[in-house]
Order: sequence, then structure tokens, then C-alpha cells
Amino acid sequence: MFLASVLVVLVAVLFQLVLRQLFFYPLRITSDAMAPEVKPGDKRYFVYPKLTSTGKGDIVLVKSMRADVEMLCRIVATDGDRVQIKQGKLTINGSVEREMAPRTSDARDLSFELAETEVRPNFFFCLNDNHLNTNDSRAHGIFARNQIVAKAFKPFLLFK
Repeated sequence: MFLASVLVVLVAVLFQLVLRQLFFYPLRITSDAMAPEVKPGDKRYFVYPKLTSTGKGDIVLVKSMRADVEMLCRIVATDGDRVQIKQGKLTINGSVEREMAPRTSDARDLSFELAETEVRPNFFFCLNDNHLNTNDSRAHGIFARNQIVAKAFKPFLLFK
């Protein structure tokens, strides 16, 4: 009986480790970049990009080529989309998507003014939901598909 219990626990632990290394892993969020949807202290699961598709609206973990950091942000534009921020308004393909809540009306504030950028094929333009946190494509440029480290997903049974 004891040996069977130990065997079940070992198989469960081994199964969990394999799943975590090959498919998905949990991560506790430490940044307010995606607030209010994802707050510091929240736990999210991430799946590796080779196992899923990514597109507009997805929350992804990206690795910047300009800095040795991984950033959490939302994909807002993909292949061929034209992105511009003018007077604090995010415009994609000529259509106003949302207000950016800029800190100032200064053209140097990337949440207020950003020249039109065309997203090349296999690249993404990512923004934080918390627009005052500019650790996204406004500061780091567009991201290549291979810079996506993982995609966030929210299992229905494990979270509210």
C-alpha cells in the first residue's frame, strides 16, 4: 500500500515536470504593464509559441533585442497593419482603436505621438494595457515572431 502511494506521487510529480518543460509553465506577474486585467501578484500560465497560434489581442511574453528583459504585452497589430499614435489616439489602418491616456502632450512622450509604422510579415506590434508603462513596441520597436517567448492563457478551471 505504501509503495503504491509513493509510486503514484512520483508519477504525478514526473508528469507535472514533463508538462511544465514541454508545454506550459506558471508565472507570477511582477509588473503592472497589463493592469488592470493582469495585476502584479497574479499567476498566469504560459504556453510555448510553437504549440499555439498568436494573433491580435493575445497577451504574450516577448524578449527584447535592445535589452535583456522579457516583457508582458498585448499584440495589437500584425502582418501589414499600419500603426500610429497621434495626439494620444492609437490608430490601426486608419481607424482609431483607443485613447492612450498620455502623461503629457509632449511629442517626445511615446504614448502621445508615434510616427506611422508598418508591421512587416512575421512581426507584431505590442502595447501594454497600462499605457504609462512604455516597455513595449513604442520603446523597443516591432517584435519578430521568434522573439515571442510564450503566450498567456487562462485555464477556466483554475482561475476566477
